[in-house]
Amino acid sequence: MSRPRRWSALTLAVIALASACAAPAAIPGDSVPSSAPTETSSPTAAPTIAPTATTLVRTPEPIPTGAPQSSPPPVTTVSQTFGLGTAVALIEVVGPYRTSAETDLRSWVPMYLDALDKYRSDPMGANRGLLDLVYAPGPYAEFVRQSLQASVGPQPTPGTQRRFELGQLTIQHMYAKPWGRVAYIDAALTYLDRVTEAGGKTSTLQHAQQARFVNQGHGMYKVIDGYDPMIGRWVDGEQPRWSSLALEAEAAFPVGWYLQRESYVPAEQYPHAGAPGSYWLITAYDRARNDLLNQLDASYAKKEFTTRRFDDVSVRISRFEPATFLGDGVVTVVVNARLVTTAGGPERSTPVTRTLRFYRITRDGLNTNWQAVDEQGANGVWLSGGNLELAEIDQDRG
Repeated sequence: MSRPRRWSALTLAVIALASACAAPAAIPGDSVPSSAPTETSSPTAAPTIAPTATTLVRTPEPIPTGAPQSSPPPVTTVSQTFGLGTAVALIEVVGPYRTSAETDLRSWVPMYLDALDKYRSDPMGANRGLLDLVYAPGPYAEFVRQSLQASVGPQPTPGTQRRFELGQLTIQHMYAKPWGRVAYIDAALTYLDRVTEAGGKTSTLQHAQQARFVNQGHGMYKVIDGYDPMIGRWVDGEQPRWSSLALEAEAAFPVGWYLQRESYVPAEQYPHAGAPGSYWLITAYDRARNDLLNQLDASYAKKEFTTRRFDDVSVRISRFEPATFLGDGVVTVVVNARLVTTAGGPERSTPVTRTLRFYRITRDGLNTNWQAVDEQGANGVWLSGGNLELAEIDQDRG
């Protein structure tokens, strides 16, 4: 993969586009004009139940354990080729935001050196997992692992203490995505390996490395690569750290939970929509979708349906627009299913097709989370109004 284009000497600014969003009258995909609903009769016709109001009591999320609620439907992933967008151009960060990010990294480096110290003292025992907390998997991480294991050497003299000490951290480059999130930081790090013998004699060995750091959130970082001056390149490089296999393996889970929020079982006590001002109502899309969930809650409360579920759900990826080579970016998927509802009589089954967009969040190229950011309405209009508001989505929360 070619090195991402970068814009130098630009003051970082979060790009905020104005958007307008009008919520359609029904959940997108609830009806497909070309496909009429079909009825499946039960062996014994159930008596008609007179509609009565159901009171849904607002409660903080999550719904209390034991309360009736639907499970996510099983989802099958259909493998196929899909469209691929070009990775966005990264911005060289300057100004106060660069200073703040640099301060965070400097605060973390002592914890990083402490993890290396503990790992090399017991690489095959209780500390063997520490390296995975500060390094993303890859060839460079393995080279570091081998180096630290080799540095243990013979057992030191009793009373001897050995410790890494920070020398200097120099930021070389800091690259951000167009909406503001820092993608990664290239920095040169020097540190000392100080050995203090029982008698007080000390010796030091200086180390230097040029590494690439990625913010994992909440003050934590990981090294995702290292530069080797002998070969003149980054060891792992900027080839994609994602694959179509990974995307397809991940797609079913977020789609299932997305549809679960629109599914109902008898005797539910709590609404599926969030209260106005809920912490997760961040974007115009979030608010538009919440309005649609409010409509479903109202229909359920009026006994317009008593159960609602999705059967035979399948998902296929139609497009991926990566933000960086790590594999974060926008995934567009197409979902096909049968919407099955009951209202005291026979089940009604309607085929539905939904087009959804998720932001795939990954900070190290391995651990991922998909967050819904848009859906195409039945009228062909995206609920976001065309602005995904990724500056609000691509943040650390919790």
